[in-house]
Amino acid sequence: MKAFIVKLTFEDIEPRIWRRVVMPADATFNRLHEMIQNVTNFQSKRIDEPYHYFDIEVDGLFITNNPSIHEEYKKEFNGLELKRPSHLKIDDYLEANGQFLYRYDSGDDWRIIVDLEEIVEDYYFGFPTVLAGEGIAPPEDVGGPTGFAHFLTVYDDPTHPDHSSMRSWAEAQGYKPFDMDDINDMLKYMRYQKTEWDRINHKNYHVISDKYRGPKQVEQVDIPYKELVVDYMVACTNLYGIVSCEKVCEIYNDQNKSPITSEMMKTLLSDSQTVELLKMRHVYVEGQNFHHGSLDKIDKLKILSEGQGKPYYVPEKDELLRYAVEAYFEPTPQHEELKQLMMKEGFPEERIEREIRMLVEELSVTGASIISIFQPFASRLGLNEKAQIYSYAQRVTDIANTTRYWKNRGHTPIELSRFEKPHLRPLPAEPAKKVGRNDPCPCGSGKKYKRCCLK
Repeated sequence: MKAFIVKLTFEDIEPRIWRRVVMPADATFNRLHEMIQNVTNFQSKRIDEPYHYFDIEVDGLFITNNPSIHEEYKKEFNGLELKRPSHLKIDDYLEANGQFLYRYDSGDDWRIIVDLEEIVEDYYFGFPTVLAGEGIAPPEDVGGPTGFAHFLTVYDDPTHPDHSSMRSWAEAQGYKPFDMDDINDMLKYMRYQKTEWDRINHKNYHVISDKYRGPKQVEQVDIPYKELVVDYMVACTNLYGIVSCEKVCEIYNDQNKSPITSEMMKTLLSDSQTVELLKMRHVYVEGQNFHHGSLDKIDKLKILSEGQGKPYYVPEKDELLRYAVEAYFEPTPQHEELKQLMMKEGFPEERIEREIRMLVEELSVTGASIISIFQPFASRLGLNEKAQIYSYAQRVTDIANTTRYWKNRGHTPIELSRFEKPHLRPLPAEPAKKVGRNDPCPCGSGKKYKRCCLK
């Protein structure tokens, strides 16, 4: 099958950021655009805003997917014949010129040189493949090359006052390291030719060897410390509720000498025994994410939405791995205060431990309000005296402020409230407040606190 090997290089960025890609012939300019978006960190397919379009000038043509330009200018733009990219193929223009300039996002004005390096006849896959590359591609809407340079200065400097907020923003924008295996997994869905499997050395469509997309399967025995990796999957899921495979790899590699690659992770998750073991520990795999078995679809969407842009709480290795034990939670002085109060009132220790565990689980998993948590708690304990209710309400509030929430990516409300420049956080979180005089009474009477249990 005929294919082009092209090199994509960002202009005006140092050090150079580039990707080498082989792509089957007969791609439209739209397909070229789609491929470039997939091998960088751009997000045009997820953005419904102006400016996130591309254009290419070649052989007297102005090729763009910008609907406003087509609507206003119809046939000619800046003295060039105006063309839509959806049916126009790149082959003749790429072979005749050997190079053209791809421009994306008129606001940031990104410029990527597309160089034809080689025409080959022995590529048999119906979709593109990344062959090599260097550099982390810029995030969407960072402000072009100049803005990207400033971004890197802040992003790479932990002492900069805007470092935390910049890292949170970058995550929300999809900024991530160059991962060739991960990109090639995505590119498989960009199929526009028929894969010629009869010309590929494969077994049950698993590539054994190939010049361009060599064997990717990693033998289970080649994965070091398999049990430890599984413990990290479980621990991170228990701490965050829902977490990406990529994040688990990152945390594992930061805390261990023998790294695990994304390909190793995918191989582990293709093993039915590993998947069943995770399920037994209430961890489920869905796409690129792990999630706790207690979450339904709405819960997952809520946690992902509320956690967007917040930093992860990552304890040291020994502490993190304690979360691999079912129902573990971090003991705090606030738990001890509630325990001492309940012991004074004659509750058995087993009951006390169970009630504290229920409180922590309800708070961390659901992120529910203190009142909605306290009312059933007070009912279970048979609290009815005003002074008693007040004393317990304050202790439950203290526990709520120091509980690690899934929606906070493992942070407590108190920890999030102490971040520098909280107004820059995409999703600021305030600690739960003490019950105020004019707040609804925690006992559920419907009266203001000052007119009920405060008396």
